[in-house]
Amino acid sequence: MKTRFLFPHQWRKVGVCLFILGLVVIGLYRYFDDQIVTWQFKRHHAGLEDYEELIPDVFLLLLIFGLFLIAFTKEKIEDEQLMQLRLDSLQWSIYLNYAILVVCILAVDSWHFFINIAAHYIFTPLVFFIIRFRWAVYQSNRLLNSED
Repeated sequence: MKTRFLFPHQWRKVGVCLFILGLVVIGLYRYFDDQIVTWQFKRHHAGLEDYEELIPDVFLLLLIFGLFLIAFTKEKIEDEQLMQLRLDSLQWSIYLNYAILVVCILAVDSWHFFINIAAHYIFTPLVFFIIRFRWAVYQSNRLLNSED
């Protein structure tokens, strides 16, 4: 994986902040559901006013952007071994994601699948990649430290 496609290392902190903010607000929103005040905007369509809630949309986007920045920022020292670990982790996460998807398709009724499970597949490749890559980096550093 070429490093020219990765974000600068400092952006990881921004990604973590966006992810945590999005996770906290979405969690509170789901917990309190209709009890919290939501931002709404009017959209005029064919003379009718349509209200849409912005909180879930905006904070789901924060989750996605946060995960994206966490997953695709450079390390302090980016070398060929890290590039290979990154590529292997990305491939592993896609395999795992689609294996779980196939199991869910076979095990869950299709209508319930689309409502309850499919929405989670927006996040799972990034989450699986981050977990796998961080674990591979940890194992690699542990191996290097044990050799010294």
